[in-house]
Amino acid sequence: MTTPPATRRILAAAALALMVALVVLVVAVLPAEYGIDPLGTGRALGLTALAGTDEEAESATAQPTQILGVNTRQSGALAQDVFTVELRPFEGVEYKYRMEQGASLVYTWTASAAVAFDFHGEPDGAPARYSESYGKGTATTAQGVFIAPKPGIHGWFWENPGAGRVTITLTTSGFYTASTEYRDGEERRRKFGGQ
Repeated sequence: MTTPPATRRILAAAALALMVALVVLVVAVLPAEYGIDPLGTGRALGLTALAGTDEEAESATAQPTQILGVNTRQSGALAQDVFTVELRPFEGVEYKYRMEQGASLVYTWTASAAVAFDFHGEPDGAPARYSESYGKGTATTAQGVFIAPKPGIHGWFWENPGAGRVTITLTTSGFYTASTEYRDGEERRRKFGGQ
């Protein structure tokens, strides 16, 4: 009994694929992965350098990269602030801190329901209504460390998009000299650090 031509072609293609796989294994995979180079082609192609020793692999997994701390000196006094506000439906408020370039601020804010927010700054000397956004979205909380890229006022705009009242509490500690609340067309300023 003879094998049909289609079956013969399939068997020939499978045999050819097996041969190609073996050549790739010996020429590339063994030298690159295991440092085994029976033909010398791995060295010629620079593949043996890819295969590290077991000791190198163990030391890479045993000793994670150490991150060194950064000590950044700050000028001025450390200030702390807690700002709480209740927003009516569709009402907004803006609260910003006066900061110099490089001054840092640690913050956390929470809202009793989701609010739209825009964390942004207005650099000194910028045109009217110009601001640089550091992050915006909708959330019930956010926290982080902010370092002022330029001198100016930096802070948040929150808006209540819902039908019920929302209470927002912002807690900060940092190197700022004043805060300003913008609400209902009024500005309320507060100074920190004996200014």
